[in-house]
Amino acid sequence: MKKFQQQNKYYLKEDSALFEKIVLATRGLASFLIEASNKGLEVKRVARCSLVLNSGGYLFKEQLKNKIMDLIISKQRHDGGWIDVEETVLSLKLLYMWGNHQKEIDEGNAWLITQCNPDSGWGLTERDLPRIPITGLFLYLLPDLSDQKAVTWLKNEWKKDFNSETRLTYKGAFFLMGLKSSGISPQNCPLINETYSFLENEQNNDGGFGPWKYHPIGSDPWSTGTVLLGLLAYSELTEKNVIEKAVNWLVENQLPNGLWTYHYIDEGSAYAYWGLIEALKYLKGRQI
Repeated sequence: MKKFQQQNKYYLKEDSALFEKIVLATRGLASFLIEASNKGLEVKRVARCSLVLNSGGYLFKEQLKNKIMDLIISKQRHDGGWIDVEETVLSLKLLYMWGNHQKEIDEGNAWLITQCNPDSGWGLTERDLPRIPITGLFLYLLPDLSDQKAVTWLKNEWKKDFNSETRLTYKGAFFLMGLKSSGISPQNCPLINETYSFLENEQNNDGGFGPWKYHPIGSDPWSTGTVLLGLLAYSELTEKNVIEKAVNWLVENQLPNGLWTYHYIDEGSAYAYWGLIEALKYLKGRQI
């Protein structure tokens, strides 16, 4: 943990209180990850937690890293995929980052192609309707598998939702994440700018985000972290004060163990942490 602290102090300049909040969250997620790896819990949960800790600069001990990789590879199915598209995308991203596993990567990529809807887009399986969050995450983490058909599907699908009565913040966020990783510029897609205006106006008075403004559950860590990731996709369009208020909400709503209250606490905490880390990188860049 000391190495982590030294490596990441640059995020927070002289704000020691905020830095301690990040350290607390890192400890909480790392504790969950160690326990989940020891128990052989769902690969999706292990891979997601590993990815977000890696984004925060957490230095994995070789023994833990090997245990995680062994678990992930052992759960790859004969057809090349894992339990569903989301778990496969998370697993492949980790395999890309952590080692020489080209055979497993090639088989996983091939399986993902078979799960694509005939009109493009991905759901959890080929029998599932394609979804914006799954497709956006897919393109965000595995941009090499993006193509024009997938980008067009994502644009059209979000445009339909955007023009409906119920517009969900997290769908807008995954739309931005997927398009950015696919190399689409705001100049070539006016919907990107429109989505930024929409998301910024959806921020609750407390600084956090929910599925929509004034949703009965109020602000929640998963939505807030996800929206931060979406807003930071095109950082040049981002309003600094929106990011600062969301960061404040996240650090003010941590549990004593550093995680966040959510129905699936590790999923909600992972996205909250991921968004928080990327927001702090952005804010640090604005100070330079």
